[in-house]
Parts: sequence; structure tokens; C-alpha cells
Amino acid sequence: MTLIPVPIQFDNIYQNFEKYLIDIYQNTDCKYSFNELYNMVYTIIIAKKDINNEEPEKPFKIQFGEKITKFLDDYTHKICNEIIKEDDIIKAYANQWKNYYESSQASDKICGYYNRSLSYQNFSNIKNKMDKTYFILSLEKWKDNVIFKLKNDFDNILIKQIFESIDNERDNDTATNEFIRQVSDSFVKVKNDNYNSKIIYGHFQKLYEDEFESPYLENIRNYYKKKSFELIEKVSIEEYVSIALKRIDDEVTRCKYYCVPSSLQKVLEECKEQLIIQYKQKLLDKFGDLLNNEQFNDCTNMYKLLSIVKDGILSLASIYEDYIAKYGFNECKKLGNIKLKDSKAYVDTLIEVHKKFRNITKDVFNSNPEFFAAVDKSLSKVINTPISGKISHSPEILAKYCDFLLKKSPKVSINEDEIEQKLENVIILFKYIDDKDIFQKFYSKILAKRLIYNTSVSEELEENMINRLKLSCGVEYTNKLQRMFTDINVCKDINNNFKEYLKSMDIKQTVDSNILVLTSGSWPLSNSNISFQIPVELEDNINKFAAFYQNEHNGRKLTWLYQLSKADVRLHMENKLYELNMTLYQLAILLLFNNGDSFTINEIINQTLLPLSEVSRFLKAFVDLKLLIAPNTESLDTIVTFNKNFSNKRTKIKIGMVADNNQENEITRLVVDNDRKLFLQAVIVRIMKSKKELQHTLLIKEVIEQSKSRFVPNIQAIKQAIEQLIDKQYIERVKNDYYTYIA
Repeated sequence: MTLIPVPIQFDNIYQNFEKYLIDIYQNTDCKYSFNELYNMVYTIIIAKKDINNEEPEKPFKIQFGEKITKFLDDYTHKICNEIIKEDDIIKAYANQWKNYYESSQASDKICGYYNRSLSYQNFSNIKNKMDKTYFILSLEKWKDNVIFKLKNDFDNILIKQIFESIDNERDNDTATNEFIRQVSDSFVKVKNDNYNSKIIYGHFQKLYEDEFESPYLENIRNYYKKKSFELIEKVSIEEYVSIALKRIDDEVTRCKYYCVPSSLQKVLEECKEQLIIQYKQKLLDKFGDLLNNEQFNDCTNMYKLLSIVKDGILSLASIYEDYIAKYGFNECKKLGNIKLKDSKAYVDTLIEVHKKFRNITKDVFNSNPEFFAAVDKSLSKVINTPISGKISHSPEILAKYCDFLLKKSPKVSINEDEIEQKLENVIILFKYIDDKDIFQKFYSKILAKRLIYNTSVSEELEENMINRLKLSCGVEYTNKLQRMFTDINVCKDINNNFKEYLKSMDIKQTVDSNILVLTSGSWPLSNSNISFQIPVELEDNINKFAAFYQNEHNGRKLTWLYQLSKADVRLHMENKLYELNMTLYQLAILLLFNNGDSFTINEIINQTLLPLSEVSRFLKAFVDLKLLIAPNTESLDTIVTFNKNFSNKRTKIKIGMVADNNQENEITRLVVDNDRKLFLQAVIVRIMKSKKELQHTLLIKEVIEQSKSRFVPNIQAIKQAIEQLIDKQYIERVKNDYYTYIA
């Protein structure tokens, strides 16, 4: 190899070079030296003069470029003619392409110096400069003389055979054709400018998109438009969904094998349009039936199919939500009015509904968040929608269920671990309740009774429940509940100090007592309107405690809530000792019989100062127990007599009364309504103080947002609160529907 240009006989050198080039392309078993061929090209490119020492009309480099262009042009025409002779055009094309591509790579290396020379050529006097490397030139000739010739001169036979083969795969479930993959690969590679570089999918694949991808998508469209119509008319929806899923999976697999990655989404879109979207409503209509029949395997298939189309998940989730709500309402209707009395049955039913559909969502719908949201929305409807009447009783039922779990009962025995689990279930349902303030009122009332009468199963369980409510609704929601516990603990110290006080004063109690001093603002308690004269036997104790407490806490006022007081009384009969548990009002009546065997109802009223309605109610409990005897309990002249022959199998007797729960519940709800009015006013003032000026609709929206953690206010209640604040001159209306805060 010489570095110095020498005169050459171009035609002889090129003829020898082309001979070897043909051998390379035809895979002829010939021996050639890479260095020898490279040197031929090098000698031609650097040569300036011919064998006669004269400069050629065209530079040898240009002549070499024209020669190899003609060689590739002729050779690719020859290849196309050979391909068309074969029956299996796809296989013939693939084999010819593989050999041609590899041969072009090898030849391009031999022409390496020619390729590099193109980057620094300076033939300003030459009209058509050579600017394409050997490899690029070989690919362009393949494109023009093979790909386009097969398309234009032979009725696009290659592409037609490809789609016939693919249709056969679809219809007969045959294996994929590896030669098709090589064909599609050739459509991409002929646009790549460097065989050593990684193929970049983008503008380089325009040929692939136009000549392979576009007709491939059209083939999918036509095939599945016809096939889906045949299937939807012939098979059940369940079978159609199953077949459609398999077809789409097959097309995805086929696309990944035959096509470039960028084609996958386009193929999917065509499959979705032909197999799903045009029949989407039919599929959705069937989904409700599948749920009703609990065909959950088919539901899973439906979910998988529709999840890949726009709004498919949302449409399914909406149907799922309606189904769960209907199911939940039906389960609650089965309970009838018993749910108001049997909170356990109601809560257990809802928990079973919740558990069932959470599991279905997990197992059938792959834990999809939209389906979990559907479970939540539907259960919220079931819990907050009144089945009968104008109000939902769910908050109070849930509070009563908590009482069932946390209150001591000889009839029910539940271990603490089980109670904890059931309380967790309560919180699950509690989160769905809109009127959390109503639950709070009922819960605090029932908790107060458990604390006052010391009937809690466990203080730890009570505190754990309050902590759960705190996590759900915040500290403010449980502040009063926690202060109630604080009061009870303080009362233990107060009673111990009172006993020490009596001991230091050398005073003996005639009656053992345990007095609870409760903070008025923390407890859901109110004074009774019932007049009452404390029994003489208890007056001394009460007066001494009042004196002690005033001495310890000067300035504090004690208000005695006799209606909440209870007493344990020993009843001595001739042959038996009984222990009776009763209210203080009942005790006041019974103590009268220490001083006489019979009293008229009028005399009982005069001595206890209780109204007739209450005396009648209390006496009825004694008469039912047969401790007192009376023909009736409603007439003032009725004589009530102590039964000296009283006898009972039990020695410990709790004398109960029929409580007027309906009236108590009504009062509680009235209290909640009043609290809501004040709460809404406070929220509006807080918002307006921050915003200074706000439009009516935005104010309504903000009030709802800040209130929903406690309850969902209706628009009319908010408007009334706004009007009341305008009257109180906290805010004023300006600019038609705007409000401003008055400092």
C-alpha cells in the first residue's frame, strides 16, 4: 500500500474489485484479502492521473461512486426478479435481505476510505457530488429496487402474503412466521444511516410506518371489525369477553414479535376500537347481571377487558357501586325495625357487607382504587340514607353498639381481644357516617352513664376507643370525652379526702356514699325539671359533703343531679335478706314504708314532692316486683301497701323502669340541631374574618368543606346562619351576592 498517489488504469482495477464484490454478495467460496481490496479502493480514491499520466475528465473518486451505484442498482434489480420467481415471497425476501444486508456491511468496510473521503470532498466544479456512503447507497437501492418494485410492479405481493400469513395465524392459531419479522426489520434498517449505531425509532422509521405499520393496522381493523361482529352475534357476552381478551393478548404478542416498540400502542388502539369500544354499552349492561349472579370469574374478565379503554374502569365502578348499595339496602331491610333495638345485628350486617365487598374488590378487581372507592361510596349511602322516616338512625345505633361492647353485662361474655376487634369494626363504619356530631352526642351520653354507674368493662378499652375517635376526627372531637375520664379519676381523690375529713372531725356517716363531682361543660348532663325532696336519711350526708367541698373549693357551686343517683338498699324480711338496686327517687318512696305499712299516692307525693306522673312510674316498678301492692298507680286516693310476704328467688334485685328512649333521643337530636346552628355561625365568622370579603357561592362551598368532618350541612341551614349573622352585625351583604366581615 502506497501513501503517494500513483497513475492508475481505473477500468482494470475496478473490474477486479467488482469481481470480488460479486463473490461477496453471492457467497462464492473464494479467497480474497481484505487488505488487498481495501488497497484497491484506497489507490483509486487518492489517484490523480491515469496510466498515461493524464488527469481524467472526472476524478476517479466520482467514477468509483458511479460504478458502485450502477453495480448496486443492477444487483438489487436482479434480486427482485429472483424473489418474484418463488412461491413463498416472504421467505425468499427474508433470505435475500439477510444475505444482502450482511454483504453490504462487509463491502462497506472494504470501502471505508471511500466513505471517509466523502466528508472532506471539495469538487466545486462537479455538478453531482457523491455524498452517500457505500452502506447507505446499498440500502437505498434495496428500498427503490426491491421494496418499492415489489409494491408498484407486482401488486404489493410481499405485503399481501404477509397479511395472508398473519390471518392464517389468527384463524388457525399457528406459530408466528419468523420471516415476517425479518421483513419488517428490513423496512426499519433501510432508513438507518450507520449499521454500527443503535437504531433510533423516530423519523428514521417513516418507511416502516408507511409501508408496513400502516397496512398492518388496517389489516387489524378490517379483520376484527368483521370477527367481532360475528362473535357478538354468535356467542354469549361472557364468551365474547374471554375470546376478546385472548385475541388482544395474541395481537400484543404478535406485535412485539413483528413490529417495533412504537407500534404496540397503535395496535392496542385498533384492537380496543374494534373489540371493545363499539360494543362497550353491551358489555356494561351485562356486568350488572354478572354481579347479581356472582359470576366473579366473568367479572374479572370483564374488568380486565374494559380496564384498557377510556373510562372503562369508572363505568364498571359506577355499576359496582350501585350493586353494593342495592345489596346493602336489602340486607338492612331484612332486619326491619329490629335494628333500632338490636344494634349488634345491624352492625354485624354492615360489617359483613363491608368485608364481603372489600374481599371481592381485592380478589376479583385486583384491588383497584376506583372499586375500593365504590365500596366506600355505596356503604356511605346505605349508612346515611334513611330506610324509613326522615332521619338516619345509624349514628345512635352505632353508639348503642359501643355501649353493648363496653358495658358490663351478666348476659354477654366477650373477651377483651374480641371487643377490641369489634371496636375496630365500629370505626370502619363510623368513617362512613355523615352526622358524626350526632354519634358524638349519643356516645357521650351513653359513656356518661357507664362512667357514673361504673359499668365499663375496662377503662383501657374505653380509652382505646376514644383514641380511635381522636385519630379519625381530631383532638377537638374527643376533648370532652377525655375530660369526663379526668373527672372520674379526680372524684376518687375527692371521696378519699372527704372520708379523711369526716374522720378528722370524728363524724360517722349514717349512709355510705360515693359522690361524683363532674364539670358541667364536659358532661352531657342537665338539671332535671322534676321537683324532689331529698329523704331525711340522706340530708345529713349531703350537707356535710357540701360543707367539705365549699371549704376545699371556695366559690364553686354544686348542682345536685338526683335523677342520675342510684342506691343499694338492704331489705330485711323475716327469713331472708335482699339487696335492691334502685334510683334515688325510688329510694325516697320506699323509705316512707319504714314509718308505715300503707300510704296513699297523694301522701307519697306530698312527702317526696315528686309529680304524679313520676310517682306512678316508680310505683309501677315496685308493684310489678310485688314488693308493694296497689290496685292502680294513677289515682291520688289509691292506697299503696308494703307486701310483708314478699319473696323472690333472687337475693340481688335491680329494680328497673321503662325508659322513654324515644323522648330522650328526640331531645338529643334537638340539642344537636342547636349546636349545629351555633357551629355554622362560628365557621362563617372564622371564614369571613380570614377572607374579609367573599362571594355567596364560595362562602357556601367553604362552609361545607369545613363542616364535613362533623356533619354535612344543608344549604338552607347555611343561609339561615348567614342571615342571623347579618342581623347580629358580624357580616353584611354588599354587591348583590358578596359578603364582607365587620370588624
